Order: sequence, then structure tokens, then C-alpha cells
Amino acid sequence: MNIEINSGVITVTENIPEDWEKKIYLFSDVHYDSMYCQRDIYIKHLESAKKDDAWILDAEDLFDAIQGRFDPRRNMDDLRPEYRRADYYDFVVNDVASFLMPYADNIIMLGMGNHELGVLKNVNSNLTDRLVSKLREQKSKVVCGGFKGWLRLLVRRNNMPSGSVVIRFSHSGGGGNAPVTRGVIDTNRQAVYLPDADIVWNGHNHHGWVVPIARERVSNKGVIYSDLAWYVRTPGYKAEYLFSSNGFEAQRATGPRPLGCVVVSLIHSHRRLKIKVEPLFEA
Repeated sequence: MNIEINSGVITVTENIPEDWEKKIYLFSDVHYDSMYCQRDIYIKHLESAKKDDAWILDAEDLFDAIQGRFDPRRNMDDLRPEYRRADYYDFVVNDVASFLMPYADNIIMLGMGNHELGVLKNVNSNLTDRLVSKLREQKSKVVCGGFKGWLRLLVRRNNMPSGSVVIRFSHSGGGGNAPVTRGVIDTNRQAVYLPDADIVWNGHNHHGWVVPIARERVSNKGVIYSDLAWYVRTPGYKAEYLFSSNGFEAQRATGPRPLGCVVVSLIHSHRRLKIKVEPLFEA
């Protein structure tokens, strides 16, 4: 496998046999250092990805990182005891790196959300880039994504192109809390300005859904056909609403959200890649 970054586009190239399948686990909004991160579910899904020899992508907010001195949301009651120390950010980066090390060979990309950008803006420290550097020290091929970006998966057989999948990832997709639509309405906007994506992947508001949209297409040979564009939102692993009586989600009356990730299956057949998308959600 080869990974390159050019002008904000991550390109993953893989040489494959004829009958090839690969799963990709899409994670976001883990908020690992939060008191409310459901680590047992997160670990279970990571172990599932490792068992499947899957590629792991994490779009944003792997870190919670809101307990720094600058952050108005900070609350010592919400901070895990092991993180109550002067070198809070340094310790969290080292702790997450140690935790993810068993999965380092599977992790392809780590992106950034508003929590990571908040630290970068106020403390001049890029937590995601530091984590990527630590994982790469152990020979991981992981690269750092941005707040949004593109990821192309190119497969080759006998040194010839044999299929591709284009994923567009974004922290929010433009929507906020969206208590009525859960952000699904964003798919209508994104379908207009993201015509090249096979999968459009959003996170941020902790809702979870998978929406396939069929498209009428015309091939280079003038043949009419249809395909599916997949719009997904990954909910993450933070369950603040259930376990905090006075926190942000309690004050906003957000209600509980699903927990989990989305699993993409790529199936190679007759020089084409078929895409299957399934939620891996829990209550």
C-alpha cells in the first residue's frame, strides 16, 4: 500500500488480486479523553476492525481536549483523574498514542475537528499532527487529514488500474445540532457541490445515519447507467447526555445519541469496485 498527499488530496494505492475485499471503518467524535467517552464500545469496534484487517479512518474530534486553561467549557468534574496534571495536553497525546499503538498498522488517516482546532488556535499545538508523528515512529503509514478533505482509494491489478473510490470527509458538513432533521438535510446541499464523491462522510453533531442516493449517469462511451452516492454521518462515542446532569448536552436538551462508527466494504469484481455501507451503531 502506498499513501501520498497532494494539494489536500490523500491518495491510497493498493495492488490487489482478482477476488479482493477490504473493509474500511469510519470513526469520528471519539472524544477519547472525556469522562463520557464509552471506551468499552470504542475498543470493541477497534478490535473488530483489527480482526477484519480493515483500514481505519478517523475524521475528527478523536480528542476532547476542552479542559485547558483557555477553554470556557472546562470543568474539573468532567476530567478523568489521570489527566489532572500540568502537562495535560502532552499527557493526553502520549496516552492516546499508547492506546492506539496496537491498531497503528490499520490506521490510514486521522483528521481534525473543532476540538483539535481549538487547541491549535489557543495553544499553538497541533494534537493530531503530534499523534500522527508518534504513530509513524512505530512504522505506521497514517497521515494527517484536515478539517475537511478528499481521500482517493485506487486499486491496481497486474499493474493496471482496476477501480477507485472517492471519499470526501468533513468535520460537520455544514449543519449544527439539527434536532429535527439530524443533519440529513445536508445531503441535499452536498449532493449539489460534491458531485465527484462516492462517499460523503460527516461527523460533529453525534447523530448517526446512512443515506444512499441513486444517480443517473452517462459513461464515456455514451452508455446510460445508475450508481449510488453514499452519505454517512458517524456519531462517535461520547455519551454526555446520559451521564451528566449539568453539562452542555443537558443544557441544550439534545437527548441521547447513538454510539459507533460506519463500516464500508469494498468488493472487487470484473475490474470494478462495489461499495457496501453499513452502520455499526449501539445505544
